[in-house]
Amino acid sequence: MRSQRKCDIAAGTFIALLGAVVIVAASQIRGDVEERLPPRTLPYVVGFMTLAGGLGLAVKSYRFRGEDPEIEWPEKDGWVRIGVNLLLLALFTALMDPLGMPITTGLYVTGAIWYMDRKRILAALLTGAGSAVAVYYLFIKLLGLNFPLGPLGR
Repeated sequence: MRSQRKCDIAAGTFIALLGAVVIVAASQIRGDVEERLPPRTLPYVVGFMTLAGGLGLAVKSYRFRGEDPEIEWPEKDGWVRIGVNLLLLALFTALMDPLGMPITTGLYVTGAIWYMDRKRILAALLTGAGSAVAVYYLFIKLLGLNFPLGPLGR
C-alpha cells in the first residue's frame, strides 16, 4: 500500500540528493576574482535551499505520528495538468536563449497561472509582468548575472 508518509520520505530524500548534486556541480564553476558576485553564488543558494527543503520534508514525514493517509493518484484531468505544466517548462527552457530570461519568465508565469485558473487572466498577466520585471532588475541589474537577455540586450 502506498501512503503519503512513505512517498514524502522518498520525495524528500530525492530532493535532498538533487540539492547535493547542484552544490557539487556549483563548486565546479570557476569565475574571476574581480567579479563582485561569483557565478557560482546563485547555484550554491539554490542547491543549499533544495537540500534543506528535501531534508526538512523527509525528517518531518519520518517523525509524523498519526493516521497515514493513502495516496489518491490523479485521474485523467490531473495527468493532463501535469503534462501541460511539463510542456510549459520545456517551452520555458527552449525559449530562454532567443527571448531572454525576463521575457520567458513573464510568459511562463502568465501561461501557468492562466492554465490553472482561466477566470483570472488579468491576475495572470500582472503576475507574469511583475515576475519579468523582478527577474530583470534583481538578477540582471542588481546582481549582475549573465542570463540571456534576448531582445532586451540588443
